[in-house]
Amino acid sequence: MNRYSNDREEPRIQMPVNGTKPRKRLTREESKAQTRATLIAVGRRHFLRYGLGGAVAEKIAEDAGYSRGALYSNFDGKEELFVAVIHEEQARHLTFFQSLLKDEPSGKKRSRKLRDAIADLMTDHDWIVLRAEFEVGALRSERIRQSFVEVHRQQLRDGSELVRDLLRTPEVTSRLKPDDFITVIINLAHGLAVTQRILGAELSQKNTRRLVQSLFDHLLSCA
Repeated sequence: MNRYSNDREEPRIQMPVNGTKPRKRLTREESKAQTRATLIAVGRRHFLRYGLGGAVAEKIAEDAGYSRGALYSNFDGKEELFVAVIHEEQARHLTFFQSLLKDEPSGKKRSRKLRDAIADLMTDHDWIVLRAEFEVGALRSERIRQSFVEVHRQQLRDGSELVRDLLRTPEVTSRLKPDDFITVIINLAHGLAVTQRILGAELSQKNTRRLVQSLFDHLLSCA
């Protein structure tokens, strides 16, 4: 007879066959964050491929592996999901710019790094398409217009701080105030990049990048 036959059966710990540790069960907050992150990632692909007008919320949810209800419990609809995509892009860009400049003591080298990073961003196909969709959406929807204004203001704050940091070194000077500098760079460089995507070979990506760099150098110079 089993010596434990008269006792309550002790619980057993199930160990994975491959020897790896059991997967940690997510909290409610972690699960919600994971769902949002997945919807944003899949939504980004759909917006790039179909545009804001052509993307379908239910299809995004399906491709993300969730129900329609899961999407609408995290976002009011595809417009709010699109804005979430834009906010994530903005945060990613800012983190990259900050890390790029963090460990470089030379003001001149930091200026060049920022210039080249902006030129790369303004000739990045995905960002050009998303930003253009954002602009068109803002012209057609008051709700998106309000989000665009919010994002634009945040861009000014974040970008201006980067420029102010550069201007703290005497070797870097600007013809414009930081807010004006960022406004010009964002809008003129992006407009140029959109035109390049439309014209194709008539205005090469290489030349567009060079023009953005030239604009930067004209407005912010190093001794």
